[in-house]
Amino acid sequence: MSKAGIIDIGSNTVVLIIYDSIDPIHVEQYYSEPVRLVSYNHDGHMAQEGIDKTLEVLQQYKEILKDANVTDVGAFITEPWRHLDNTEELLNGLGKSGFVIEPLSGRQEAEYDFLGSRMDCSDIETGNAFDVGGGSSELISFRNGEIQEALSLPIGAVRLCQLPIDPSIPEQYLKEAFVKAPRLLDIPSDTIIGIGGTARATGLLAQELYPNEPITLSLVETMLENLLKEDPSTITAMKNVISPGRWPVLAPGMNMLAGIMRAYHAKNLRVSEGCVREGYLIAHHKN
Repeated sequence: MSKAGIIDIGSNTVVLIIYDSIDPIHVEQYYSEPVRLVSYNHDGHMAQEGIDKTLEVLQQYKEILKDANVTDVGAFITEPWRHLDNTEELLNGLGKSGFVIEPLSGRQEAEYDFLGSRMDCSDIETGNAFDVGGGSSELISFRNGEIQEALSLPIGAVRLCQLPIDPSIPEQYLKEAFVKAPRLLDIPSDTIIGIGGTARATGLLAQELYPNEPITLSLVETMLENLLKEDPSTITAMKNVISPGRWPVLAPGMNMLAGIMRAYHAKNLRVSEGCVREGYLIAHHKN
């Protein structure tokens, strides 16, 4: 295939990836800007400043794609467009970039997440997966390679920054989630699949601090505790392997990640390199 570009407008970052291969998937260029669009959502109204900042990034990405001769471009927005009183204003404003931006529902985001995870976790045919994003968290249970249940929670790492980093916080949200979608708990999950930025950052930190060790719940809790204590070696490791834009949301995101592992009684975390972007790419390039 010719080169393809995917633009992912999320709650924390706006990402552009240029792929030069889809079978297998291969990334040629990666760009990420920590716009934190969700922080401009004031009681369900997206501030013009957030729209303008995002549009500025999209215009920069348009030039990058032009210079790279990429004309096959897919663009979508995840949680930030949901539950607004000015959704049309947001989408029209971002559309001034010239990109056709697809607003994804929580269910669609979960489906693309799962499809993306199949690129390196397809050996786990039955189990559970999750994505702790900036503004939302997706929970997915699957059987024989097919989604059984999926739910998107309107809480993610950026919004969690405003709440105490305490085990009771994810416990509360997950308890409500399982009431809404009890089938999420039907399948035991000794190893749970982590998708997206929070899971990848957790995996990078674990590899830096504990090379080649499995990512257990105990290890995640230890790293989180050390981050909160500002343990020098843990902070140094974070700065070595994680981009600065993710530093402020890492501990809140990891708190949610640990809560999900506890809720599923998962002993180990398997981090997928694929996520919603790869799932979207695969879905839109099927023969």
